[in-house]
Amino acid sequence: MPDRPVPGVPRDEGTTLTEVLAAYSDAGFAGSFTVTDDAELACNACQHVSAPGDVLMTSMRRLEGASDPDDMLAIVALTCPNCGARGTTTLGFGPAATGEDGDVLRGLRDQRGAEDLPAHSAPGETVGDLPAT
Repeated sequence: MPDRPVPGVPRDEGTTLTEVLAAYSDAGFAGSFTVTDDAELACNACQHVSAPGDVLMTSMRRLEGASDPDDMLAIVALTCPNCGARGTTTLGFGPAATGEDGDVLRGLRDQRGAEDLPAHSAPGETVGDLPAT
């Protein structure tokens, strides 16, 4: 019996982190953010550090390793509240995630659907609840 997609469950067969980041870059999210040791987000364009709740999350794409469940990543498209730069950060989720990544993921202002992204800017876009951390 062929493997059928399960509604609501992301599939990442044949999709790489590089492909997802390139799609976001093409959609205008070319910058990047870094998670600090204090579970905040640093904009790499202006160096401003923000609490996760101050940063807008426009889109999220999950990748889950088929052969290694520890390869659970959330690629998040963000907008800096200080300079307006748009970029991404990659956060771990699940049992192998750092505490900082989990805190950031839980604290983000979820604005998915509030902004129009170009078609296919987030292949396999994850909607609904954030992944468990």
